Amino acid sequence: MLTNGAMIADRYRLQRLIATGGMGQVWEALDTRLNRRVAVKVLKAEFSADPTFRQRFRTEAQTTAQLNHSGIAGIYDYGETYDPSAGETSYLVMELVQGEPLNAVLSRLGKLSVNQGLDMLEQTGRALEVAHAAGVVHRDVKPGNILVTPTGQVKITDFGIAKAVDASPVTKTGMVMGTAQYIAPEQAVGEDATAASDVYSLGVVGYEALAGKRPFSGDGAITVAMKHVRETPPPMPADVPANVRELIEITMGKDPQLRYASGGEFADAVAAVRAGHRPPPPIGAAAAGPIAEDATHVLPPGPTVVLPAGQGEGPTVRYSRPAAAAVGAGAAPTAAGAPATMMNEHGGATAVPPQGGKKPWTTTQKVLAGLSAAAVLLAGAVLWLLFGGDTDPEPDRPPVTTTIAPQPPLPPTTQPTTTRFVPPPPPQTSEPEPTTTQPPTTTPEPTTAAPTTTPEPTTTARPTRTQRPTTSRTLFPTFDLPFPEDSGARGPSGTVSAPTTSPQGQQ
Repeated sequence: MLTNGAMIADRYRLQRLIATGGMGQVWEALDTRLNRRVAVKVLKAEFSADPTFRQRFRTEAQTTAQLNHSGIAGIYDYGETYDPSAGETSYLVMELVQGEPLNAVLSRLGKLSVNQGLDMLEQTGRALEVAHAAGVVHRDVKPGNILVTPTGQVKITDFGIAKAVDASPVTKTGMVMGTAQYIAPEQAVGEDATAASDVYSLGVVGYEALAGKRPFSGDGAITVAMKHVRETPPPMPADVPANVRELIEITMGKDPQLRYASGGEFADAVAAVRAGHRPPPPIGAAAAGPIAEDATHVLPPGPTVVLPAGQGEGPTVRYSRPAAAAVGAGAAPTAAGAPATMMNEHGGATAVPPQGGKKPWTTTQKVLAGLSAAAVLLAGAVLWLLFGGDTDPEPDRPPVTTTIAPQPPLPPTTQPTTTRFVPPPPPQTSEPEPTTTQPPTTTPEPTTAAPTTTPEPTTTARPTRTQRPTTSRTLFPTFDLPFPEDSGARGPSGTVSAPTTSPQGQQ
Protein backbone atom coordinates (compact mmCIF):
# COMPACT_ATOMS: atom_id res chain seq x y z
CA MET A 1 0.00 0.00 0.00
CA LEU A 2 1.58 3.25 -1.17
CA THR A 3 1.54 6.20 1.21
CA ASN A 4 2.98 9.69 1.42
CA GLY A 5 6.74 9.55 1.84
CA ALA A 6 7.15 6.14 0.21
CA MET A 7 10.16 5.70 -2.07
CA ILE A 8 9.96 4.19 -5.55
CA ALA A 9 13.19 2.62 -6.86
CA ASP A 10 15.17 4.50 -4.19
CA ARG A 11 14.73 7.67 -6.24
CA TYR A 12 11.19 9.01 -6.31
CA ARG A 13 9.62 10.09 -3.00
CA LEU A 14 5.81 10.13 -3.18
CA GLN A 15 4.34 13.34 -1.76
CA ARG A 16 0.69 13.64 -2.79
CA LEU A 17 -1.89 11.41 -4.47
CA ILE A 18 -3.16 13.22 -7.55
CA ALA A 19 -5.62 10.77 -9.08
CA THR A 20 -6.66 7.13 -9.21
CA GLY A 21 -7.54 5.56 -12.54
CA GLY A 22 -8.54 2.19 -13.87
CA MET A 23 -4.97 0.97 -14.19
CA GLY A 24 -3.19 2.69 -11.35
CA GLN A 25 -2.50 5.76 -9.26
CA VAL A 26 -0.81 9.03 -10.15
CA TRP A 27 1.34 10.66 -7.48
CA GLU A 28 3.16 13.93 -7.22
CA ALA A 29 6.71 13.01 -6.30
CA LEU A 30 10.19 14.41 -5.88
CA ASP A 31 13.00 13.12 -8.04
CA THR A 32 15.71 13.02 -5.37
CA ARG A 33 18.43 12.53 -7.94
CA LEU A 34 17.61 15.58 -10.09
CA ASN A 35 15.75 17.52 -7.39
CA ARG A 36 12.67 18.21 -9.49
CA ARG A 37 8.99 17.55 -9.06
CA VAL A 38 7.53 14.86 -11.27
CA ALA A 39 4.36 12.82 -11.67
CA VAL A 40 4.71 9.09 -11.00
CA LYS A 41 2.08 6.70 -12.29
CA VAL A 42 2.15 3.40 -10.41
CA LEU A 43 0.38 0.37 -11.83
CA LYS A 44 -2.05 -1.25 -9.40
CA ALA A 45 -0.73 -4.29 -7.58
CA GLU A 46 -3.26 -6.65 -9.16
CA PHE A 47 -2.08 -5.52 -12.60
CA SER A 48 1.65 -5.33 -11.91
CA ALA A 49 1.69 -9.10 -11.39
CA ASP A 50 0.04 -9.66 -14.78
CA PRO A 51 2.63 -9.90 -17.58
CA THR A 52 0.09 -8.72 -20.16
CA PHE A 53 -0.71 -5.53 -18.30
CA ARG A 54 2.96 -4.93 -17.56
CA GLN A 55 3.66 -5.21 -21.27
CA ARG A 56 0.95 -2.66 -22.03
CA PHE A 57 2.38 -0.36 -19.41
CA ARG A 58 5.85 -0.77 -20.89
CA THR A 59 4.45 -0.01 -24.34
CA GLU A 60 3.05 3.24 -22.98
CA ALA A 61 6.49 4.39 -21.94
CA GLN A 62 8.13 3.40 -25.21
CA THR A 63 5.53 4.94 -27.51
CA THR A 64 4.83 8.13 -25.59
CA ALA A 65 8.54 8.83 -25.04
CA GLN A 66 8.91 9.08 -28.83
CA LEU A 67 6.37 11.91 -29.02
CA ASN A 68 7.85 15.38 -28.68
CA HIS A 69 5.18 18.06 -28.54
CA SER A 70 4.28 20.81 -26.10
CA GLY A 71 0.73 19.47 -26.00
CA ILE A 72 1.77 16.00 -24.79
CA ALA A 73 2.97 15.41 -21.24
CA GLY A 74 6.58 14.22 -21.47
CA ILE A 75 7.87 10.84 -20.29
CA TYR A 76 11.02 10.87 -18.15
CA ASP A 77 11.50 7.31 -16.91
CA TYR A 78 10.02 3.83 -16.68
CA GLY A 79 10.87 0.94 -14.37
CA GLU A 80 9.76 -2.25 -12.69
CA THR A 81 10.71 -2.96 -9.12
CA TYR A 82 9.78 -5.19 -6.23
CA ASP A 83 8.60 -3.73 -2.97
CA PRO A 84 8.18 -6.01 0.07
CA SER A 85 5.04 -4.14 1.10
CA ALA A 86 3.53 -3.62 -2.37
CA GLY A 87 4.98 -6.57 -4.29
CA GLU A 88 5.67 -6.21 -8.01
CA THR A 89 5.49 -2.54 -8.92
CA SER A 90 5.64 -0.98 -12.38
CA TYR A 91 5.92 2.78 -12.56
CA LEU A 92 6.07 5.56 -15.12
CA VAL A 93 7.65 8.95 -14.41
CA MET A 94 6.07 11.83 -16.29
CA GLU A 95 6.13 15.59 -16.55
CA LEU A 96 4.20 17.20 -13.72
CA VAL A 97 1.70 19.54 -15.36
CA GLN A 98 0.68 22.56 -13.32
CA GLY A 99 -3.01 22.72 -14.04
CA GLU A 100 -6.17 20.71 -13.72
CA PRO A 101 -7.97 18.16 -15.87
CA LEU A 102 -10.71 19.39 -18.16
CA ASN A 103 -13.37 17.41 -16.30
CA ALA A 104 -12.60 19.47 -13.17
CA VAL A 105 -12.86 22.67 -15.21
CA LEU A 106 -16.24 21.62 -16.62
CA SER A 107 -17.43 20.60 -13.17
CA ARG A 108 -16.61 24.09 -11.90
CA LEU A 109 -17.80 26.17 -14.87
CA GLY A 110 -20.55 23.98 -16.31
CA LYS A 111 -19.37 24.55 -19.87
CA LEU A 112 -16.90 26.58 -21.89
CA SER A 113 -17.61 29.55 -24.11
CA VAL A 114 -17.48 28.89 -27.83
CA ASN A 115 -14.08 30.53 -28.19
CA GLN A 116 -12.64 28.64 -25.24
CA GLY A 117 -14.07 25.34 -26.44
CA LEU A 118 -12.73 25.72 -29.97
CA ASP A 119 -9.32 26.73 -28.66
CA MET A 120 -9.20 23.63 -26.47
CA LEU A 121 -10.28 21.39 -29.36
CA GLU A 122 -7.72 22.79 -31.78
CA GLN A 123 -4.87 22.48 -29.29
CA THR A 124 -5.83 18.89 -28.49
CA GLY A 125 -6.12 18.07 -32.18
CA ARG A 126 -2.63 19.46 -32.85
CA ALA A 127 -1.19 17.28 -30.09
CA LEU A 128 -2.96 14.19 -31.41
CA GLU A 129 -1.64 15.04 -34.87
CA VAL A 130 1.89 14.30 -33.67
CA ALA A 131 0.84 11.00 -32.10
CA HIS A 132 -1.12 9.90 -35.16
CA ALA A 133 1.77 10.76 -37.47
CA ALA A 134 3.94 8.45 -35.35
CA GLY A 135 1.39 5.64 -35.61
CA VAL A 136 0.19 6.02 -32.03
CA VAL A 137 -3.52 5.92 -31.18
CA HIS A 138 -4.47 7.22 -27.73
CA ARG A 139 -7.65 5.09 -27.48
CA ASP A 140 -8.95 6.89 -24.40
CA VAL A 141 -9.38 10.60 -25.18
CA LYS A 142 -11.58 12.12 -22.46
CA PRO A 143 -11.69 15.26 -20.29
CA GLY A 144 -9.79 13.50 -17.50
CA ASN A 145 -6.82 13.00 -19.82
CA ILE A 146 -6.77 16.60 -21.08
CA LEU A 147 -4.92 18.89 -18.69
CA VAL A 148 -5.30 22.68 -18.84
CA THR A 149 -2.60 24.95 -17.43
CA PRO A 150 -3.27 28.38 -15.87
CA THR A 151 -2.06 30.01 -19.10
CA GLY A 152 -4.57 28.05 -21.16
CA GLN A 153 -2.19 25.50 -22.64
CA VAL A 154 -3.61 22.03 -23.20
CA LYS A 155 -1.61 18.86 -22.56
CA ILE A 156 -2.73 15.29 -23.26
CA THR A 157 -1.69 12.70 -20.73
CA ASP A 158 -2.22 9.03 -19.92
CA PHE A 159 -1.37 7.12 -23.04
CA GLY A 160 -1.70 4.12 -20.73
CA ILE A 161 -3.86 2.15 -23.13
CA ALA A 162 -2.36 3.59 -26.27
CA LYS A 163 -1.20 1.18 -28.92
CA ALA A 164 1.41 1.68 -31.60
CA VAL A 165 -0.29 0.59 -34.81
CA ASP A 166 2.87 -0.94 -36.21
CA ALA A 167 3.69 -2.88 -33.04
CA SER A 168 2.25 -6.18 -31.90
CA PRO A 169 -0.95 -5.56 -29.93
CA VAL A 170 -0.86 -6.51 -26.29
CA THR A 171 -4.57 -6.04 -25.64
CA LYS A 172 -6.35 -9.25 -24.77
CA THR A 173 -8.61 -10.67 -27.45
CA GLY A 174 -12.15 -9.42 -27.07
CA MET A 175 -11.27 -6.61 -24.67
CA VAL A 176 -12.75 -3.21 -25.45
CA MET A 177 -10.44 -0.45 -24.28
CA GLY A 178 -11.78 3.03 -23.70
CA THR A 179 -14.22 4.97 -21.54
CA ALA A 180 -17.87 4.27 -22.41
CA GLN A 181 -18.99 7.91 -22.33
CA TYR A 182 -16.43 8.86 -25.01
CA ILE A 183 -15.84 5.60 -26.88
CA ALA A 184 -16.01 5.51 -30.68
CA PRO A 185 -18.65 3.22 -32.24
CA GLU A 186 -16.05 0.96 -33.83
CA GLN A 187 -14.29 0.53 -30.50
CA ALA A 188 -17.59 -0.29 -28.79
CA VAL A 189 -18.17 -3.25 -31.14
CA GLY A 190 -14.64 -4.57 -30.68
CA GLU A 191 -13.00 -3.28 -33.85
CA ASP A 192 -9.49 -1.85 -33.90
CA ALA A 193 -9.17 1.75 -32.80
CA THR A 194 -7.72 4.15 -35.35
CA ALA A 195 -6.80 7.81 -35.42
CA ALA A 196 -10.40 8.51 -36.46
CA SER A 197 -11.49 6.86 -33.21
CA ASP A 198 -9.52 9.45 -31.25
CA VAL A 199 -11.17 12.17 -33.34
CA TYR A 200 -14.63 10.82 -32.47
CA SER A 201 -13.79 10.81 -28.76
CA LEU A 202 -12.49 14.37 -29.04
CA GLY A 203 -15.75 15.34 -30.74
CA VAL A 204 -17.66 13.96 -27.75
CA VAL A 205 -15.41 16.03 -25.48
CA GLY A 206 -16.23 19.09 -27.59
CA TYR A 207 -19.95 18.34 -27.40
CA GLU A 208 -19.79 18.16 -23.60
CA ALA A 209 -17.61 21.26 -23.28
CA LEU A 210 -19.92 23.40 -25.44
CA ALA A 211 -23.32 21.94 -24.49
CA GLY A 212 -22.62 21.46 -20.80
CA LYS A 213 -23.64 17.80 -20.87
CA ARG A 214 -22.62 14.54 -22.48
CA PRO A 215 -24.47 13.44 -25.62
CA PHE A 216 -25.36 10.01 -24.22
CA SER A 217 -26.09 8.74 -20.73
CA GLY A 218 -27.45 5.53 -19.31
CA ASP A 219 -27.58 3.13 -16.40
CA GLY A 220 -24.42 1.27 -17.28
CA ALA A 221 -21.30 1.41 -19.41
CA ILE A 222 -22.64 -1.09 -21.97
CA THR A 223 -25.87 0.90 -22.41
CA VAL A 224 -23.95 4.10 -23.02
CA ALA A 225 -21.48 2.42 -25.38
CA MET A 226 -24.30 0.98 -27.49
CA LYS A 227 -25.89 4.41 -27.77
CA HIS A 228 -22.69 5.59 -29.44
CA VAL A 229 -23.20 2.78 -31.95
CA ARG A 230 -26.93 3.11 -32.63
CA GLU A 231 -28.25 6.55 -31.70
CA THR A 232 -27.85 10.03 -33.13
CA PRO A 233 -26.60 12.62 -30.62
CA PRO A 234 -29.27 15.09 -29.47
CA PRO A 235 -29.05 18.52 -31.12
CA MET A 236 -26.68 20.93 -29.46
CA PRO A 237 -28.10 24.10 -27.85
CA ALA A 238 -29.27 26.81 -30.23
CA ASP A 239 -26.80 29.31 -28.78
CA VAL A 240 -23.95 27.28 -30.28
CA PRO A 241 -23.23 28.72 -33.76
CA ALA A 242 -24.38 26.63 -36.72
CA ASN A 243 -20.88 26.07 -38.09
CA VAL A 244 -19.72 24.80 -34.69
CA ARG A 245 -22.66 22.41 -34.48
CA GLU A 246 -21.84 21.16 -37.96
CA LEU A 247 -18.23 20.58 -36.93
CA ILE A 248 -19.26 18.39 -34.00
CA GLU A 249 -21.79 16.49 -36.14
CA ILE A 250 -19.10 15.61 -38.68
CA THR A 251 -16.64 14.64 -35.97
CA MET A 252 -19.18 12.33 -34.30
CA GLY A 253 -20.10 10.49 -37.48
CA LYS A 254 -20.74 6.77 -36.99
CA ASP A 255 -18.67 5.77 -40.01
CA PRO A 256 -14.95 6.41 -39.41
CA GLN A 257 -14.47 7.15 -43.12
CA LEU A 258 -17.00 9.99 -42.95
CA ARG A 259 -15.29 11.84 -40.11
CA TYR A 260 -11.91 13.56 -39.92
CA ALA A 261 -9.21 10.94 -40.25
CA SER A 262 -6.60 12.39 -37.88
CA GLY A 263 -6.03 14.98 -35.22
CA GLY A 264 -4.35 17.25 -37.76
CA GLU A 265 -7.27 17.21 -40.18
CA PHE A 266 -9.65 17.88 -37.30
CA ALA A 267 -7.51 20.76 -36.03
CA ASP A 268 -7.52 22.32 -39.52
CA ALA A 269 -11.33 22.11 -39.55
CA VAL A 270 -11.52 23.78 -36.14
CA ALA A 271 -9.24 26.57 -37.37
CA ALA A 272 -11.59 27.16 -40.32
CA VAL A 273 -14.58 27.38 -37.98
CA ARG A 274 -12.73 29.78 -35.70
CA ALA A 275 -12.15 31.99 -38.73
CA GLY A 276 -15.91 32.13 -39.30
CA HIS A 277 -16.20 29.54 -42.08
CA ARG A 278 -18.13 26.30 -42.34
CA PRO A 279 -16.11 23.20 -41.47
CA PRO A 280 -14.57 21.61 -44.55
CA PRO A 281 -15.76 18.12 -45.48
CA PRO A 282 -13.50 15.27 -44.41
CA ILE A 283 -10.94 14.31 -47.03
CA GLY A 284 -11.87 10.65 -46.80
CA ALA A 285 -15.60 11.26 -47.26
CA ALA A 286 -15.26 11.37 -51.06
CA ALA A 287 -13.60 7.95 -51.06
CA ALA A 288 -15.77 6.31 -48.43
CA GLY A 289 -16.20 3.10 -50.40
CA PRO A 290 -18.37 1.80 -53.24
CA ILE A 291 -21.31 3.97 -54.19
CA ALA A 292 -24.74 2.48 -53.72
CA GLU A 293 -26.69 1.30 -56.76
CA ASP A 294 -29.42 3.91 -56.31
CA ALA A 295 -27.10 6.77 -55.41
CA THR A 296 -26.19 9.64 -57.67
CA HIS A 297 -23.03 8.78 -59.60
CA VAL A 298 -20.43 11.13 -60.97
CA LEU A 299 -19.66 10.42 -64.63
CA PRO A 300 -16.24 11.58 -65.83
CA PRO A 301 -16.20 13.67 -69.01
CA GLY A 302 -15.75 11.70 -72.20
CA PRO A 303 -16.52 11.66 -75.91
CA THR A 304 -20.12 11.73 -77.08
CA VAL A 305 -21.33 8.38 -78.40
CA VAL A 306 -24.31 8.22 -80.77
CA LEU A 307 -26.88 5.57 -79.92
CA PRO A 308 -27.50 2.96 -82.60
CA ALA A 309 -30.93 2.91 -84.19
CA GLY A 310 -33.54 1.12 -82.12
CA GLN A 311 -31.79 1.69 -78.80
CA GLY A 312 -33.13 5.17 -78.08
CA GLU A 313 -36.40 3.91 -76.64
CA GLY A 314 -34.90 2.30 -73.56
CA PRO A 315 -35.02 3.99 -70.19
CA THR A 316 -32.14 6.32 -69.45
CA VAL A 317 -30.36 7.29 -66.29
CA ARG A 318 -28.74 10.69 -66.10
CA TYR A 319 -25.50 10.85 -64.15
CA SER A 320 -25.53 14.14 -62.31
CA ARG A 321 -22.69 16.59 -62.36
CA PRO A 322 -20.28 16.34 -59.43
CA ALA A 323 -20.93 18.77 -56.64
CA ALA A 324 -18.19 21.02 -55.41
CA ALA A 325 -17.59 18.79 -52.40
CA ALA A 326 -17.44 15.63 -54.52
CA VAL A 327 -14.76 16.72 -56.97
CA GLY A 328 -12.18 14.83 -54.98
CA ALA A 329 -13.93 11.54 -55.66
CA GLY A 330 -11.69 10.86 -58.63
CA ALA A 331 -13.71 12.49 -61.39
CA ALA A 332 -12.90 15.99 -62.54
CA PRO A 333 -15.84 18.33 -63.06
CA THR A 334 -16.78 19.23 -66.61
CA ALA A 335 -16.25 22.76 -67.81
CA ALA A 336 -19.07 25.22 -67.42
CA GLY A 337 -21.52 24.79 -70.26
CA ALA A 338 -19.90 21.61 -71.58
CA PRO A 339 -22.29 18.80 -72.41
CA ALA A 340 -22.41 15.81 -70.13
CA THR A 341 -23.27 12.28 -71.28
CA MET A 342 -26.21 9.99 -70.62
CA MET A 343 -26.07 6.20 -70.40
CA ASN A 344 -28.90 3.88 -71.39
CA GLU A 345 -29.57 0.28 -70.45
CA HIS A 346 -27.86 -1.02 -73.62
CA GLY A 347 -24.50 0.44 -72.67
CA GLY A 348 -24.55 3.29 -75.18
CA ALA A 349 -24.20 6.97 -74.46
CA THR A 350 -25.60 10.16 -75.90
CA ALA A 351 -25.13 13.84 -75.35
CA VAL A 352 -26.96 15.59 -72.55
CA PRO A 353 -27.45 19.36 -72.71
CA PRO A 354 -25.48 21.39 -70.22
CA GLN A 355 -26.90 21.68 -66.77
CA GLY A 356 -29.96 23.84 -66.80
CA GLY A 357 -30.82 22.94 -70.46
CA LYS A 358 -33.60 20.75 -71.87
CA LYS A 359 -33.50 16.97 -72.13
CA PRO A 360 -33.44 15.44 -75.66
CA TRP A 361 -36.75 14.18 -77.00
CA THR A 362 -37.48 10.57 -77.69
CA THR A 363 -38.99 9.48 -81.00
CA THR A 364 -42.44 9.07 -79.43
CA GLN A 365 -42.31 12.57 -78.02
CA LYS A 366 -41.32 14.00 -81.39
CA VAL A 367 -44.28 12.28 -83.13
CA LEU A 368 -46.73 13.52 -80.49
CA ALA A 369 -45.29 17.01 -80.74
CA GLY A 370 -45.69 16.98 -84.53
CA LEU A 371 -49.31 15.88 -84.28
CA SER A 372 -49.97 18.56 -81.69
CA ALA A 373 -48.41 21.19 -83.94
CA ALA A 374 -50.56 20.09 -86.87
CA ALA A 375 -53.68 20.25 -84.73
CA VAL A 376 -52.80 23.75 -83.57
CA LEU A 377 -52.21 24.89 -87.16
CA LEU A 378 -55.56 23.45 -88.27
CA ALA A 379 -57.38 25.12 -85.38
CA GLY A 380 -55.67 28.40 -86.17
CA ALA A 381 -56.75 28.25 -89.79
CA VAL A 382 -60.39 27.61 -88.83
CA LEU A 383 -60.38 30.50 -86.37
CA TRP A 384 -58.92 32.82 -88.98
CA LEU A 385 -61.62 31.90 -91.49
CA LEU A 386 -64.38 32.43 -88.93
CA PHE A 387 -63.12 35.61 -87.31
CA GLY A 388 -60.69 37.01 -89.83
CA GLY A 389 -63.08 39.83 -90.86
CA ASP A 390 -63.86 40.96 -87.37
CA THR A 391 -63.32 44.73 -87.05
CA ASP A 392 -62.37 44.41 -83.37
CA PRO A 393 -59.88 41.62 -83.26
CA GLU A 394 -58.31 40.45 -80.01
CA PRO A 395 -55.49 42.91 -79.30
CA ASP A 396 -51.88 41.90 -79.63
CA ARG A 397 -52.64 38.36 -80.80
CA PRO A 398 -49.33 37.02 -82.10
CA PRO A 399 -49.13 34.89 -85.20
CA VAL A 400 -48.92 31.17 -84.60
CA THR A 401 -45.67 29.63 -85.74
CA THR A 402 -44.52 26.08 -86.23
CA THR A 403 -41.37 26.40 -84.15
CA ILE A 404 -41.05 23.36 -81.92
CA ALA A 405 -39.80 24.27 -78.46
CA PRO A 406 -37.84 21.52 -76.71
CA GLN A 407 -40.39 20.87 -73.99
CA PRO A 408 -41.95 17.42 -74.32
CA PRO A 409 -45.34 17.78 -72.61
CA LEU A 410 -46.33 21.16 -74.15
CA PRO A 411 -47.35 22.07 -77.72
CA PRO A 412 -44.40 23.50 -79.61
CA THR A 413 -46.03 26.85 -80.35
CA THR A 414 -44.03 29.92 -79.43
CA GLN A 415 -46.15 32.34 -77.41
CA PRO A 416 -44.74 35.60 -76.06
CA THR A 417 -44.52 35.46 -72.32
CA THR A 418 -46.73 37.99 -70.59
CA THR A 419 -44.69 39.71 -67.94
CA ARG A 420 -45.17 42.72 -65.80
CA PHE A 421 -43.08 45.70 -66.62
CA VAL A 422 -39.91 45.75 -64.60
CA PRO A 423 -37.92 48.97 -64.57
CA PRO A 424 -34.33 48.62 -65.66
CA PRO A 425 -31.85 48.11 -62.86
CA PRO A 426 -30.24 51.24 -61.44
CA PRO A 427 -26.98 52.23 -63.09
CA GLN A 428 -23.87 50.87 -61.41
CA THR A 429 -21.72 53.31 -59.52
CA SER A 430 -18.08 53.08 -58.69
CA GLU A 431 -18.84 52.53 -55.00
CA PRO A 432 -19.29 48.84 -54.12
CA GLU A 433 -21.09 49.64 -50.88
CA PRO A 434 -24.85 49.10 -51.32
CA THR A 435 -25.64 51.87 -48.87
CA THR A 436 -24.18 54.53 -51.19
CA THR A 437 -25.96 53.42 -54.35
CA GLN A 438 -29.05 55.55 -54.98
CA PRO A 439 -31.83 54.44 -57.31
CA PRO A 440 -32.23 56.57 -60.46
CA THR A 441 -34.60 59.49 -60.02
CA THR A 442 -35.58 59.68 -63.69
CA THR A 443 -38.47 57.52 -64.80
CA PRO A 444 -38.22 55.64 -68.07
CA GLU A 445 -40.20 57.13 -70.95
CA PRO A 446 -43.30 55.13 -71.80
CA THR A 447 -43.29 53.32 -75.06
CA THR A 448 -46.11 52.05 -77.20
CA ALA A 449 -44.27 48.89 -78.13
CA ALA A 450 -45.00 45.74 -76.24
CA PRO A 451 -42.75 45.55 -73.22
CA THR A 452 -39.79 43.36 -73.76
CA THR A 453 -38.98 40.68 -71.30
CA THR A 454 -36.67 42.43 -68.90
CA PRO A 455 -34.80 40.11 -66.60
CA GLU A 456 -35.39 40.53 -62.93
CA PRO A 457 -32.68 42.72 -61.43
CA THR A 458 -30.35 40.49 -59.58
CA THR A 459 -28.43 41.50 -56.54
CA THR A 460 -24.82 40.99 -57.52
CA ALA A 461 -23.24 42.78 -54.58
CA ARG A 462 -23.73 41.21 -51.21
CA PRO A 463 -24.29 43.63 -48.33
CA THR A 464 -21.08 44.34 -46.57
CA ARG A 465 -22.55 43.21 -43.25
CA THR A 466 -22.03 39.57 -44.34
CA GLN A 467 -18.35 40.14 -45.07
CA ARG A 468 -15.94 39.55 -42.25
CA PRO A 469 -13.05 42.00 -42.00
CA THR A 470 -9.95 39.93 -41.61
CA THR A 471 -7.98 42.69 -39.97
CA SER A 472 -10.08 42.78 -36.80
CA ARG A 473 -10.30 39.04 -35.98
CA THR A 474 -8.01 37.21 -33.63
CA LEU A 475 -7.99 33.60 -34.74
CA PHE A 476 -6.40 32.24 -31.62
CA PRO A 477 -7.80 33.83 -28.46
CA THR A 478 -6.14 33.41 -25.12
CA PHE A 479 -7.45 30.45 -23.15
CA ASP A 480 -6.86 31.61 -19.58
CA LEU A 481 -7.77 30.04 -16.27
CA PRO A 482 -9.86 30.71 -14.39
CA PHE A 483 -12.02 31.00 -17.45
CA PRO A 484 -13.99 34.22 -17.90
CA GLU A 485 -17.62 33.94 -18.80
CA ASP A 486 -16.84 34.60 -22.47
CA SER A 487 -13.48 35.40 -24.01
CA GLY A 488 -14.86 36.48 -27.32
CA ALA A 489 -17.90 37.73 -29.16
CA ARG A 490 -20.11 36.15 -31.71
CA GLY A 491 -19.88 37.46 -35.22
CA PRO A 492 -22.77 37.84 -37.66
CA SER A 493 -24.95 34.79 -38.14
CA GLY A 494 -23.70 33.27 -34.92
CA THR A 495 -20.20 32.50 -36.18
CA VAL A 496 -17.27 32.84 -33.88
CA SER A 497 -15.34 36.08 -33.81
CA ALA A 498 -12.43 36.16 -31.42
CA PRO A 499 -11.67 39.26 -29.34
CA THR A 500 -9.51 41.88 -30.94
CA THR A 501 -7.63 42.62 -27.73
CA SER A 502 -5.88 39.25 -27.54
CA PRO A 503 -2.15 39.54 -28.24
CA GLN A 504 -1.92 36.03 -29.68
CA GLY A 505 -2.52 34.70 -33.13
CA GLN A 506 -2.98 37.95 -35.04
CA GLN A 507 -3.13 37.33 -38.78
